Amino acid sequence: FRFDRDTQLKAARAVVFVVDSVQVARDIRATAETLYDVLANASVQENECPVLVLCNKQDDALALPNIRVKEMLEEEIDGLRGSRQAGLDSLQDTADDDAAVEEKAGDYLGIDGKKFVFEDLCHPVQFNESSMVIGHDAGGLEQVEQWISESLHT
Repeated sequence: FRFDRDTQLKAARAVVFVVDSVQVARDIRATAETLYDVLANASVQENECPVLVLCNKQDDALALPNIRVKEMLEEEIDGLRGSRQAGLDSLQDTADDDAAVEEKAGDYLGIDGKKFVFEDLCHPVQFNESSMVIGHDAGGLEQVEQWISESLHT
């Protein structure tokens, strides 16, 4: 993100999060952290913004299928919840600003005590495969446009 993500998400009615299906295994931590920040954003949660995780580059033989990308992200986000919760606990021990602690507490995704899965979020998260290579079967911008149209009219 080379812009103020929080400002952009305040106005969002839907979010398309593009993942490089070829590189995701190598970049899983950074990808999961960024997706976590989007999903935990107060505006996204309050507005119950639908999120499309678009697993791109499906034309590449090394691309992971969307179901595998989803599993990897769930596992990584589950681990992130633990480390972020530990950070929150230490912040609570030293913080003078209760509002800051409360704001961070809202960042927890999923159900406490249960392994993280996207289905436990208050807003829908859908995984689709895509390829922007013309003529490839995985779909391109048309499926994204259709998802946006359906998401905004429900």
